[in-house]
Amino acid sequence: MIVSLIISVYKRADFLEKVLASVLHQSRMPEEVIICEDGQSSEIRQIVQHWGPRLSTSVLHITQEDIGNRKTLCVNKGIAKASGDYIVTIDGDCVLHKDFIVQHILHSDVNHFLTGRRVELSEKASELLTSDQIERGYLNGTPVALFLDAITGDTHHLGRFFMTPKFLRRILTQNEIHDIRGCNFSVHKEHLVAVNGYNNEFSGAYGEDSDLEYRLRNLGLKMKSVKGAAIQYHLWHKEQMHDPENQEKLKETLQKKIIEAPNGLKEATLKN
Repeated sequence: MIVSLIISVYKRADFLEKVLASVLHQSRMPEEVIICEDGQSSEIRQIVQHWGPRLSTSVLHITQEDIGNRKTLCVNKGIAKASGDYIVTIDGDCVLHKDFIVQHILHSDVNHFLTGRRVELSEKASELLTSDQIERGYLNGTPVALFLDAITGDTHHLGRFFMTPKFLRRILTQNEIHDIRGCNFSVHKEHLVAVNGYNNEFSGAYGEDSDLEYRLRNLGLKMKSVKGAAIQYHLWHKEQMHDPENQEKLKETLQKKIIEAPNGLKEATLKN
């Protein structure tokens, strides 16, 4: 299996540095890392230039003009360029446990797409977690400061810190999951091609993942959980605005049982 890791990024070079430091420690490196930047930041470019040669894998940096939230378009451009037959996607504010990639591989099969969840770090914990710490392997053991903040502070989802043994997953209901998160998602590339990738018409920070989920289901695939397996930590930031028009697009996908995005992966290759 050839794995392409796609990282969607918008500004926040400081976040991306932490994410790439965690990619450096993966127990199974992806064959390529594709950084899909919805913008053209010089700070992001410098981070990529610094970390890219250190990752011991192919690194591609895709950019586009910043004229509003066009994450779906940028990610589609990354999917189109991906040489891997298996795609793992994360966001540029999600730091990875060392076994994140390998867990997606171990749970993958041709009949499912995978999705997990994340530890929601507080503002304080996000500041305490530095790229230097991550590079030194801080997350490879027990991240005590983050763990304590989950007990006494504002970090949420304490149970998501831990890798769950297979025999406990059902007992702890970790095999159950109700929707996908593009920050912790994987699928065979052929299936993304079959549904024409993400819908480029979605904007803002809501609905684009659900739309893709519905269309993959309409294709005949089922969803599988990697909660308690593919562990990641979300760096705190203010929430983005939701576009209310996205809800209408979701309704249309459900009602018409749409499989192919009307404006998606194929169209992304034609746009700047």
